[in-house]
Amino acid sequence: MLEGERGEAARKALEIVVKVGEALGAEKLVKISSAHVSGVSYVNIGEAGLELIRDLALSGARFTVLTTVNPTAIDTEKWREMGIPQEIALKQLDILKHLELMGAQMTLTCTPYLLHPPAEGEQIAWGESNAVLYANSVLGARTNREGGPLVLFEAISGRAPYVGLRREEERKPTLLVEVDEDVRERLRNGVYSYPMIGYTLGLKVGRGVPFLNFKIPFEEVKGFLAAVGASSSIGLVLIKGVSPEAEKYTEVLNELEEIHIDTEDVETACSKISADYEEADAVFLGCPHLSPRELEEILSVIAEKGELKRRTILSTSRWALERVHRSKEELSDKVIALADTCIVVAPIEYMGLKKVITDSAKAAYYLSSKGVKTTVLPRKKILEEIL
Repeated sequence: MLEGERGEAARKALEIVVKVGEALGAEKLVKISSAHVSGVSYVNIGEAGLELIRDLALSGARFTVLTTVNPTAIDTEKWREMGIPQEIALKQLDILKHLELMGAQMTLTCTPYLLHPPAEGEQIAWGESNAVLYANSVLGARTNREGGPLVLFEAISGRAPYVGLRREEERKPTLLVEVDEDVRERLRNGVYSYPMIGYTLGLKVGRGVPFLNFKIPFEEVKGFLAAVGASSSIGLVLIKGVSPEAEKYTEVLNELEEIHIDTEDVETACSKISADYEEADAVFLGCPHLSPRELEEILSVIAEKGELKRRTILSTSRWALERVHRSKEELSDKVIALADTCIVVAPIEYMGLKKVITDSAKAAYYLSSKGVKTTVLPRKKILEEIL
């Protein structure tokens, strides 16, 4: 490939992967079975990103492994309803056209693990922090938190540097995390949520491979890990009772440095992204994207309520939407279900959002950075009291 036998585009892609590997001290490259391309929102990558993707596609670059794509700046069918200018929409569609030309599946979701879950030990190259954390922590696959441009070149070459979380020795726990009983009690009482704990863990730990000696209900793992990814550079959390690799380290836990998450930690962390707002422009659910089961549960609650108090935005994949059978007539006219996008990577200034209530600490983190006032609450409380 480096000698050009598979074309100039493939040669350049592999050359870049090799140079990155050399810079990181990789002893070799490994074959990957899939790639997930993040950094595809025109709002985030702009003209430079569009030009890179277009040039790659037109130069003959093609993906050689299963390649999925992250959410974009628009719902490809409802962008007018979102209030997004045509110029932005057309630029975004141009990005997608050239990714598809290279062979990507137009999944447009941050939850590729729901569509194509990798096997334990499988080497993959995924961008998008929540997807990386889920693949590593829940499925036992192996990927680093790859940057968007690097994933493009890894997907073309089918290779990735053998460094970091791809290596067995780098996946060992570096510290033990305990959750204090008063925090557990507030979780049980619905005062705290698992994304709040994940955000706190990320801030307190920062990096490395924490072993969480606290079992999380499986339906809460996705939101918990997304929050860890938003507040840290962590790519793997070994979770007791969840992570397939966790059990083999139980005998060495007493050798690890131990830290505790207490109520002061949670309050301090969440004060950065959440405040009390009685009035809000909208409720936002779906960061990470809602699964078909989550969608069905939320829509069932909405259908029972009839009239809602405020606009409710649900973010999901088109794959998930197609698996939920519920007619629009059953829902309040205040509900908008968006596919292909997420308000974290969309130009929300056109959507009129100033104050948002969400169950996602990750969404709150990114929305706060854009000047949107956010309140983070447990999903159960939102569904029962806020909608």
